[in-house]
Amino acid sequence: MMKPNIIHKELSYIVQGVLFQVYNQLGPKLPEKLYQKAVSYGLIEQGITCKSEKQFEVIYRSESSGTYYIDHWIENGKLVLELKVKPEIMPIHKAQTISYLKLSNADLAIIANFGAKSLQIQRLPNFIREKTTDFQWQPKPLSTDILYPTLTDTILKALHRVHFILGPGFIHRVYRRAMMIELQQQGIGYEHIRKIDYYFNNQFIGQQKTQIIKLENKILLGIFALRVIDDTMNIVMKARLKHLGLKVGILANFYGEQLVVKRVLNAG
Repeated sequence: MMKPNIIHKELSYIVQGVLFQVYNQLGPKLPEKLYQKAVSYGLIEQGITCKSEKQFEVIYRSESSGTYYIDHWIENGKLVLELKVKPEIMPIHKAQTISYLKLSNADLAIIANFGAKSLQIQRLPNFIREKTTDFQWQPKPLSTDILYPTLTDTILKALHRVHFILGPGFIHRVYRRAMMIELQQQGIGYEHIRKIDYYFNNQFIGQQKTQIIKLENKILLGIFALRVIDDTMNIVMKARLKHLGLKVGILANFYGEQLVVKRVLNAG
């Protein structure tokens, strides 16, 4: 039986040797920036071309939705190295790194975790080049008494398409910009609200910066990439709905492997 071909076997061996050397000298649970600098020095000493914090443009529907920085770009795209300081390598870390493979078109990714009692390493070859899965929308039936059912369904479809195309691992503004590109494609009118004026007893008291999207003057959309959306964010959304005179809000969290969407209603 033929052994499977290991992508960049020699390069991987050298990189992993540097990772172990860094872990053995520094130990676990230091700030990620320290490991990043140490790994860069170690790779350069081994004659490996390495660029830290390599910037990439995130493209959605042929338009830029922002930029993102990859920890280590090695040998001009043969390998992407992502460093973590976590209790263990979780499925979300793998999903995020796959997003970076898709973004950068690198041949191989390695996740190295310096947060455990021993160094953890995960190799992820770029097999997504061979996959051509198209986005399929299978909406859940909406309640018959829901406000704006058609618009809500279109928004949900757009949100899920953005998550499907980009995957997890980017920052808020990348998803927000991609969503606005998608809304344009769907012909949905929207306003990107960057600040809100506040009044008390009809007296202007100041402005608050914000990043929310008002759709068709009916639904307010907040886009995030956070580990969790807590109850406080629901309360903030209700307050903004009341302030802007709207009845329905949507909170969309792009952090995880699955998109999380919550509807918020202004009953006032």
